Amino acid sequence: MSAHTPLLPSKAIKLVEEAGLAEAQSILADYAAAGLVKTYALMRTTTSAGQAPQSVRDAAIPAEVWQRIIADGKTAEALNGGTARLAGSDLIGGEPDVQITGIRFSDASLGNVLGRYCSEPKPIASCKAKKATIPTQPPESNAELSAESHMNPPEKVQPPIRDSDLTATIAQVMQSTGIGRTKINDLMNDGTLVRKKIGSRTVITVESIKRYFL
Repeated sequence: MSAHTPLLPSKAIKLVEEAGLAEAQSILADYAAAGLVKTYALMRTTTSAGQAPQSVRDAAIPAEVWQRIIADGKTAEALNGGTARLAGSDLIGGEPDVQITGIRFSDASLGNVLGRYCSEPKPIASCKAKKATIPTQPPESNAELSAESHMNPPEKVQPPIRDSDLTATIAQVMQSTGIGRTKINDLMNDGTLVRKKIGSRTVITVESIKRYFL
């Protein structure tokens, strides 16, 4: 596994709060579910229907597992330092049972994503939340990232929302605005953000995003 400096959930929560962002637990889970922050487990065990459990030590936690954690309401349980359990399907080929013990956050990827919401480069502890805007310029180049971040695999950064775009993904809206998945779901449910289905994908109209944020 690639080198990384792990942060306990309590430390990661403190950094989010010091960055001026509310609902730190939900934000951490949303960032992990969007693939913006890398997370690891001291032990990850999956059990598919009709198969023996498979355990991996010090393993990366996939974004889709975090999506299940949020959907099952297990965010607090996952971040308490113990074991989070996700019930799977009894059907062959269905979602497996998952047990995740000892969740840790990558300090480099968390620092990078929190840094996007600072008005200027500062230590995380002194960072203040920046007003949410839809970016019109690409993210900083890799050459501008710290040497520490080069030691870790590059995080999955979403492309910025452009004025010419008709729709944006939920991950793009989360990255561009700093709002968590739960709040975005609320805004979609009350019609503030207009969602569209493209096959199995859910996207949001850029017009409704601009109407709410600008």
